[in-house]
Amino acid sequence: MSLPRFHVPHLERAASLELPKHVAHHALHVLRLEVGAHVRLFDGAGAEFEARLEKVSRSGITARLLDPVPSRPESPLRVTLALSPLKGDLMDLVIQKATELGVSVIRPVVTRRTDAVARPALDGTRHDRWRRVAISAAEQCGRAVIPEIRGASTLDTLLSEAFDGLKAFFWEKERQPPLRSLKPASACLILVGPAGGWEDGEVARILATGYQPVGLGPRILRAETAAIAALAAVQALWGDLA
Repeated sequence: MSLPRFHVPHLERAASLELPKHVAHHALHVLRLEVGAHVRLFDGAGAEFEARLEKVSRSGITARLLDPVPSRPESPLRVTLALSPLKGDLMDLVIQKATELGVSVIRPVVTRRTDAVARPALDGTRHDRWRRVAISAAEQCGRAVIPEIRGASTLDTLLSEAFDGLKAFFWEKERQPPLRSLKPASACLILVGPAGGWEDGEVARILATGYQPVGLGPRILRAETAAIAALAAVQALWGDLA
């Protein structure tokens, strides 16, 4: 059985350290770990250590760092996923699966047809929740790097920013060339629209700023499916998804 993994930010090599309260609560009350149990701790930026629990009580857990652990390699393809925030648990699902698939950056982008329930993401109220989802996914899938979850922005803000790499615009209105027809790149920005689709004016602005329209086959996919499928496709073509 693999060792439990916990995210501990700003992890530094030291004789011992106290686990964050939420980590300690999970270790004690959910996993019921005891003194002497071995775990793995990672900082979210690539460093990971094996550790042994030295003190376990309701007041906290202290762990002693042992040997560093070689982290799983990150994808050679740096992928930014820009998508319209989704309502309910659908955004959580996309963030979870994107983390498992090796995404580097997730950018929530509010468009004209973004669901009204998801529009409050612009005020930052969803950011902490989305980051917790990414952390949990990294803990479970073995990644030592947690993807960056950026604050929500408008589509015009995204389009005004420079990006050094391939900019792929997934558009379902017309039959688009397949992703594999595009020139490979070491960095890729995937732009996926809202459940209600793109407005014509938005499409015109996206194409005018250098995004290359591509399709995902003959079927129209739900927004959450399109985001996950697009990410899997670029990782299979140019990343590390075998």
